[in-house]
Amino acid sequence: MLEGLFYRLRNAGPWRDLPECFGPWRTIYGWHRQWAREGLWKRMLNMVSRKTRNRIRLVDGTHVVVHQCAANPAGGADKQAMGKTRGGCNTKIMALTDGRGLAVNLLLVEGQAYEGHHVLPLLGNPAGLCVVGDKGFDSDKLRQQLQLLGATHCISRRARCGIQRKVSRKLYRQCYRIENYFCRLKRWACASTRRDKLASHFLSLIEFAAVVDWLQYGR
Repeated sequence: MLEGLFYRLRNAGPWRDLPECFGPWRTIYGWHRQWAREGLWKRMLNMVSRKTRNRIRLVDGTHVVVHQCAANPAGGADKQAMGKTRGGCNTKIMALTDGRGLAVNLLLVEGQAYEGHHVLPLLGNPAGLCVVGDKGFDSDKLRQQLQLLGATHCISRRARCGIQRKVSRKLYRQCYRIENYFCRLKRWACASTRRDKLASHFLSLIEFAAVVDWLQYGR
């Protein structure tokens, strides 16, 4: 089962094209669908990320192009975290990592969605954490919400806003680590191009990849 999921994660082909050595493709897909509904990989990601003692949380998002075989899902694209941008139909993966760049939480949103609106759902209980984000999260409302919830922040301001705010350069420089996480994530073909119509199925694969990333680099 796991070898079949690894193969699908690496190659991103149709489920029916899985080699026969893994067993019937319907069985593997059926288990994947059940695990996605039960949130198995979500729970495993929470389990492996509990051991981090780092209080820094890096937040960012990355675009994933939606393949034509995943377009036009039942119920509408917006209900499956698909949106249209200049680059076409895509999905945005929102990631929250610790200071080492290992995923703590993941979320799917529409490609055109503003990332700042989804920071708090990613954080959950942010008390005592330090949230670090780039200029794309420049929002006074977000800063106020973080402070009210007991979290500190290091979010740079856009140059055009005209208001300068001092931020810790040492903390802000750590943003490259979440970019490195996205680079590792998109080595998997399933994470670089979305071929799953349902957001729950696609997110389950991304969480599976995040668990594998923890096993490789979380020592």
